[in-house]
Amino acid sequence: MENYVKGVNKDPEMDLSELPFNHLHPGVVWMKVRPGSKMTNLIEYALKSIEESRSQVWTGVGPAIGKCISCVEIMKRKIPNLHQITKISYHKCEEYWNPKNDELDQIRIVRNIPVLHVLLSSDPLDSTVPGYQFSQPSQNSTLRHVKKTTTKRKLKNKQETNAP
Repeated sequence: MENYVKGVNKDPEMDLSELPFNHLHPGVVWMKVRPGSKMTNLIEYALKSIEESRSQVWTGVGPAIGKCISCVEIMKRKIPNLHQITKISYHKCEEYWNPKNDELDQIRIVRNIPVLHVLLSSDPLDSTVPGYQFSQPSQNSTLRHVKKTTTKRKLKNKQETNAP
């Protein structure tokens, strides 16, 4: 590749019509996660917007897939009883390399980059669709909450008994 120079990338933007979900209502919020996105900003906006729209689509492309999954899991912890449908697809990206001398031809490389789409909804979704999940608050989180409140109560009682 020492005889070539990086040319242009043709990476078309995805639009809402390309999402792999049927029957998205018009007010759905589309959260596009990028590798440089700050998770706190994404989560804050998502928590505010899910109250109004009742559903969101999270999309992560390539290296942003892990961050997208983390955001979805945080949302599921903060908001109980969310319905989820997960889809995996590929996004086509073309890369061009220009030759340094005239004897060589231009090289075109087509890459299929993995894309993760997650639909979160407060309203019930079709449970027969592959990739469907329903998140209920786990017993572990409930137990942790009980332990925290019990510990706080014990500390408060101990402080009250030690007070003059």
